[in-house]
Amino acid sequence: MKKLLMALVLSLAVSASCFAAGASGRFAAEEKTADALVAALTGNGGTYEQVSKSFSPALKEKLTAEQFAAVQAGVKNQVGAIKNPAFVLLNKQYDLQKGYSGIDELVYFGTVSKDKFARIFVSFAEENGKPVVTGFQVTPIEPAKQQPAPAKK
Repeated sequence: MKKLLMALVLSLAVSASCFAAGASGRFAAEEKTADALVAALTGNGGTYEQVSKSFSPALKEKLTAEQFAAVQAGVKNQVGAIKNPAFVLLNKQYDLQKGYSGIDELVYFGTVSKDKFARIFVSFAEENGKPVVTGFQVTPIEPAKQQPAPAKK
């Protein structure tokens, strides 16, 4: 009986790891693509030709090489030089009625200055069995200033 139970547990463990392999493979591809896009957006390497290979057809149609260069310049001028962008979160878009929508969003944070940061979102959908970038956004973040405590009388 113990051997049967052990065999059942072992087979469940193996099958669970096989199911996770597909999800981790997609995540690994998304992370590699997002890393390259974030590097290009922050001026740390990468060209439009390199990153646009992973764009969805709709995004390629909307965002030309000239427009991407303008986005890069806008990030630098409006947000500032983003240093050390790091992946921090994977959001899977989920609807309570419909379930998982197939949209993933990778979130990165980077430092602009001592009290200013940037959050970078890169969204993905699956097309023809592989993840493609459907959009991205760079948002500056400044922590709220704390009010000094009132003096006690």
